[in-house]
Amino acid sequence: MELKRLLLLALTAMLSACTTSVVVEGSAPTPLVKKIPANVAVYFSEEFKTFTHEESIEQAGNWKIDLGNQNLDFFRNLINSMFTSVIEIDSAELTEAQQNSLDGLVIPVIDKYGFLTPAVSGLKFYSASIHYKISVLDNQNNKLADYTVVGYGKSEGGTFGAGKALGEATRLAIRDGGTRIAVDLSSQPTIKKWLAEKIPGAQK
Repeated sequence: MELKRLLLLALTAMLSACTTSVVVEGSAPTPLVKKIPANVAVYFSEEFKTFTHEESIEQAGNWKIDLGNQNLDFFRNLINSMFTSVIEIDSAELTEAQQNSLDGLVIPVIDKYGFLTPAVSGLKFYSASIHYKISVLDNQNNKLADYTVVGYGKSEGGTFGAGKALGEATRLAIRDGGTRIAVDLSSQPTIKKWLAEKIPGAQK
């Protein structure tokens, strides 16, 4: 019994010391939607650009999931596909010059990332969820809306190794969240009002 206990402790220690590193890769097609007739800036914070999630799970060891490049590339393409014109700026506020030439500012944020492994869920697939918050400001830096969406993705555990399976589930969650943003943003009441007031003819 003592030997079994020691082996169990050793196995637990090895599992806790092991870190599964996941870099999210692969293409995520941008959804095709009607462009919002507005000229906007977009601000990506350093946290958004390099977002990494680290978590220790008793049944599944340590995990480090790097969403950074995949998430950033997708959102650059997404925002460009959603508006008439887009420029990327390095501040969460518009300068006076930018206020005169732009209609508003879009700021995406990752509020939360979560995942489940088969060892935890008891299911045969890996799943991931990403909570995005999209803030929209008018050209005077007044906040118009904080729009929250959740993207989901899953991947069969037997199809890939653990890291690749979770990476695929995360890629699908990024795509799902982006699709929800592209489809629903222009229908938000405050956004519709902004378009009608600041961009005459936008809602026709």
